[in-house]
Amino acid sequence: MLDHRNHGFAAILLATAAVAGCGGPQCANKAFFGLPSPDGASIAFIFHRSCSTKEELTTNVSVLDFHSPLRNEAGNVLAVDKDQPVRVAWLGPQKLLVTGFADPAIRRSEKIGSIAIEFRPADSGAAGNAK
Repeated sequence: MLDHRNHGFAAILLATAAVAGCGGPQCANKAFFGLPSPDGASIAFIFHRSCSTKEELTTNVSVLDFHSPLRNEAGNVLAVDKDQPVRVAWLGPQKLLVTGFADPAIRRSEKIGSIAIEFRPADSGAAGNAK
């Protein structure tokens, strides 16, 4: 009788693991650049995000409080397809410049909290044509 219960328990565990594994795409972030704001309150991260189920790679930018960890989420500032030469520069403690990416962007946010975001895609032509 004990052996029968162990097999039943093992079957339930395997079924639970199989269902939990189907909950959504397994994605991972790999940060490769972080730039603190001039006042040290925030940090802009550039990172790659890959999801194993679709084998997609995106280049992302997130702005977080300086002591906050990069979460396993897409960028809150920018997300673009593939590996792109995205660059960030702080124009002041409350203004971030994002350059070097090709439009169209998957996600683009003009403001994160009190921080304004200026975008200059690589295909925008003159540097003065910020979007």
